[in-house]
Amino acid sequence: MAPSSPVTAADYTVVIPAFNASATLAHALDSVMAQTLPAREVVVVDDGSPDRTEIARIVAGYGGRVVLLQQENAGPAAARNAGVRASGGAWIAFLDADDSWLPHKMQAQLALAGDEDVGLLHGAARLDRLMLPEEMDFDLLWRANRICTSMTVVRRSVFERLGGFFEAPELIGAEDYNLWLRIAHAGWRVRACEGLVGHYTPAEGSLTSRIERCALAEIRNARELGESLGLPRRDIRWKLRAIRTDFARHLIHARCPSPARRLLVRALFERPTLERIGLMSVSYVPTPLLDMRRRLRKRGRQTLYGF
Repeated sequence: MAPSSPVTAADYTVVIPAFNASATLAHALDSVMAQTLPAREVVVVDDGSPDRTEIARIVAGYGGRVVLLQQENAGPAAARNAGVRASGGAWIAFLDADDSWLPHKMQAQLALAGDEDVGLLHGAARLDRLMLPEEMDFDLLWRANRICTSMTVVRRSVFERLGGFFEAPELIGAEDYNLWLRIAHAGWRVRACEGLVGHYTPAEGSLTSRIERCALAEIRNARELGESLGLPRRDIRWKLRAIRTDFARHLIHARCPSPARRLLVRALFERPTLERIGLMSVSYVPTPLLDMRRRLRKRGRQTLYGF
């Protein structure tokens, strides 16, 4: 396949969904303005924020370099879709309002966009997760989502052909992974830029409720998307067990044993591995003992599960 023409500053749009983001939006926008390869346009979509006036004031401070859209609260997928519809770049770079980019991010990523079969670009947003596969096919991506939404760049024609983000409220927390899987399944290449390209900041709010919500969204996504793509039932069941196990681990780490057990019990019943038996056992250990193990681990000692 012949390479496409070189990427220029006019080829990409930045879309930033914002909800109650007045404390972090300016930092995100400053990181966009600092790019060594400038954007064609920057669109902030206020998703029904109570602090709407403050967000408008922040955007106005960029002197017309940022477009502001306002809508009733409909979730991040709807906000991102609205931003894409209102823009014209050949590539769409997504950034959440509480995250930020390093200055070389877009130049380094779009250097990988020359082949016409590249549909999705991404990169590392945490120092402890730098070792990303240079390229991921559907099977590798199905095994684990290693893509940070705020570091993604999607070819517009691919985004539009696949219908963008699915906006169902039940998918909030997994709507991005849903799209990445559909892109890979459609045969588009998914490539990662080498090294750190930005910074991911976990959202504020109840840790337990966020983990549980994301777990339920991931389960729904795996079940419905797997069936719609015609994946073998064994692959879907494996994925559901993996999701329940992974999120149970996060909940135990957050000292939320009851919801962890609720997630883990079905996976344990279907496939009682040593890992799942160990996690279920750890979920019954008193929190002070787990905290002691965590302190010991920080001192360099090894623990069985890292809790």
